[in-house]
Amino acid sequence: MWKRNVTAAILIAITLFFLLYLRTFLVELADVLFYAFMLFGAYEMWQVGGKSGYHALPIPICFFALTLYPAFWFFSIGGVFLALSLSVICAFIDFVIERKKYALNDLLYTFLIFLYPMMLCACFLYINHTAGNLLGIFYVILVTSLSDAFALFAGMLFGKKKLIEDVSPKKTVAGLYGAYFGGLVGATVVLLLFDVFGVFASFGKVGLLHLSDTLSISIPIYYVLAVLSTTLAVFGDLAASLLKRKMGIKDFGKIFPGHGGVMDRLDSLLFVAPLFIAFFTIYQGVIA
Repeated sequence: MWKRNVTAAILIAITLFFLLYLRTFLVELADVLFYAFMLFGAYEMWQVGGKSGYHALPIPICFFALTLYPAFWFFSIGGVFLALSLSVICAFIDFVIERKKYALNDLLYTFLIFLYPMMLCACFLYINHTAGNLLGIFYVILVTSLSDAFALFAGMLFGKKKLIEDVSPKKTVAGLYGAYFGGLVGATVVLLLFDVFGVFASFGKVGLLHLSDTLSISIPIYYVLAVLSTTLAVFGDLAASLLKRKMGIKDFGKIFPGHGGVMDRLDSLLFVAPLFIAFFTIYQGVIA
């Protein structure tokens, strides 16, 4: 547990350094953090896939990694889909050329890596620049992180009845209740930071400072989003557990002592990020 706590503290410090220091000078500097996680996550998926008999095509994955950010820079979220489309074509071309080396499952696993984690990680680029800005990033990270933390402690203290044992033997019903409680706590923290106290009003490059000038509007939105986010985070965690179970592995990697790999930390975040793109795109369109 001490390894887990120390690792968590280091990850929090690095994240805050990017978001509350580097990002105040240039919004794009926060993209470095998200992009690094995407690259490490894709590498972990490629590596564990190889051990499980799925040999993803490295050239298309590298092509997607190299073209995604320039495409996003010039064409925003549409550029991400352009990079994905070109990468799919690249994968098929490589599959034809290397037809004796790769099986159909290898091509399909390559497509999986395009989507999980690469496309889902790219959602954070759009949140950082357009859909919620610093508020959106804080919300996704705090709600999912506290949901995960409270689920862990509730499961350890009160967990008896298993949630879905054949998917994840350690997850319990008590942990699920703890997850929702933690999500509401995370939403409360973001509500206080942005809409109540305006802690980041004097920071540079913040973007959206609050959801609304009226707390009677902000509060229900924050808590409804917390429930939706926690639900997606739980399914993200379960999906990752099932994926690892099917592949016969315990963790995606070992880069974070006590936590596993990058993908073991991203599993919940990746499922929540698209929700915030949808919400903030609609919400900012309405209030504009």
